[in-house]
Amino acid sequence: MSKVKQLSFEGETIFVGVDVHKTNWKVNSRIGNMELASFSQDPSPEILGKYFKNNYPGAKIKVAYEAGFCGFGIQRSLTDLGIKCIVVNAADVPSSDKERKRKDDKRDARKLSRELADGSLKAIYIPDVEMEQVRTLIRERYRLVQDQTRCKNRIKHLLMFSGIQLSIKGQRWSQRYVKELEKAECKTEALKTALNLALQEYKQIRTIIKEATLSIRKIAQEQPFEAVQKYLQSIDGIGLINGMVIQTEIQDMRRFRTLDSLCDYAGFVPDISSSDERMVIKGITQRCNEFLREAIMESSWMLIRKDPAMLMKYNEYRKRMNNNKAIVRIGKHLLARIRYVWNNQKEYERGVVG
Repeated sequence: MSKVKQLSFEGETIFVGVDVHKTNWKVNSRIGNMELASFSQDPSPEILGKYFKNNYPGAKIKVAYEAGFCGFGIQRSLTDLGIKCIVVNAADVPSSDKERKRKDDKRDARKLSRELADGSLKAIYIPDVEMEQVRTLIRERYRLVQDQTRCKNRIKHLLMFSGIQLSIKGQRWSQRYVKELEKAECKTEALKTALNLALQEYKQIRTIIKEATLSIRKIAQEQPFEAVQKYLQSIDGIGLINGMVIQTEIQDMRRFRTLDSLCDYAGFVPDISSSDERMVIKGITQRCNEFLREAIMESSWMLIRKDPAMLMKYNEYRKRMNNNKAIVRIGKHLLARIRYVWNNQKEYERGVVG
């Protein structure tokens, strides 16, 4: 009786593109230039891993999917199953004109597997779980601050629209100012109720922001944050919140081998269109880490108020460009300082870096 030869794909690499959605995944697989299968499945890393383990035993599996709503959980689950998985920026996946105009999930999965096999996909950085979760807290506080600003604007509009005059003026929303709003004279009970509801929403959000800030302050005093925060906050213009934004968005400075690569990630580089000898600079790029760039810009405005050398540098830039372009240049100087203190593990001293 002859022995049955066991199926084995030892030495083969199967490239898998997955277009992930909440209710189903579109999967496309290939070996080199040959497409193997294209199918749909339930959104489960375990089901995906089991399929390739059963059908292609011994093969090395490489998976790619686009970053989006699902975050990095799929990547971590597949890695735990022994499957190499990368997450890519959707904007970085090469696409033909036909693929852009006839876009669907099946084509997206095929495109991912094809480009993964060609080696043209660049993986984005996968953060440490703890760092990612702290970053989530800080981003949630950022959204709450935006909500608070909207509440303030709605209250201001209500006052202007209804002709309500206050005895005190000012832009700062101090406790005294809020109490004055509560005592504002309204012509009808309905208007008074509307104002009270708006104020109640504002005060609730302000209380939640305070709770989030206290939590962030506590985390900043623990490792691995305490050491880095000590160095970052030694730089003029960087306080607790922006310091934590900078750390959790950059996460690991070793990711950036040069200052230029850090500036590129933060969005402090121009968009350029070049053809032959003609070059058009379109201004600061729209591609950036928006949370990091906003923290750097905000800290840069504080920096020129606290550091005379940076104020002098800012005024030099203003002689040949407008204020916004000048502060972007200051932002690059600030990024250089951040990189310096982080890499050298020492507090910043004025005059060490420009």
